[in-house]
Amino acid sequence: MRIRIRRILVPVLFCLAVACLIELPLAETTIFGKDVILWDTLFRAIAAVPVLLWFYREDKVFRGEKRWGVKEAALCVLCGASLSLLSGAFLKLFGRTDYQEAAGNLLTETLWLKYVVLLVASPMLEELFFRGILYQRLKELCSPLVSALFSALLFGVYHGNLSQGIYGFFMGLVLAFSMEKCQTVQAPIIIHLAANLAALLCSGNYSVPS
Repeated sequence: MRIRIRRILVPVLFCLAVACLIELPLAETTIFGKDVILWDTLFRAIAAVPVLLWFYREDKVFRGEKRWGVKEAALCVLCGASLSLLSGAFLKLFGRTDYQEAAGNLLTETLWLKYVVLLVASPMLEELFFRGILYQRLKELCSPLVSALFSALLFGVYHGNLSQGIYGFFMGLVLAFSMEKCQTVQAPIIIHLAANLAALLCSGNYSVPS
């Protein structure tokens, strides 16, 4: 039991340490201007993804047989884009100001930075941690359903406001299901990427699970 708990705590503490080491210096400087949130995510991804990939590969023996191909990839793209557009329309309909403010924080004239972060850095960083490692290791302590609920709850809290938190929770359940179904982190990464891309292409103002 202690080994299983330690297997969960180690990547969690690692990611918290990386976040602190990057965010604290960024808070003391203004050189990144309004792009600071995007730069913060990019720096965290550069620092954490290689180690998270090592954790993920270490857990290969605990995963089932990988089920991944063109059909699964296409379904993930369709799923991510559809959920993003539906949730964005729903939140816009009800005039949620917190999601609009959060989305506004991601708007930047530095287009390359926005696309690199939202389509590469953020999906890889978050899906490796929340689905590829946390969800998988939680299953060593509890059922897949409980693991999906708990990891989705943490994913929602991670987004920091009510609207994105609710969206993040339900999206987290879908992402965990895709991980369970395909037995590869490629599935939630593609869903996450497609959701962000749909939001960027359609309006740039929808709430995305960045």
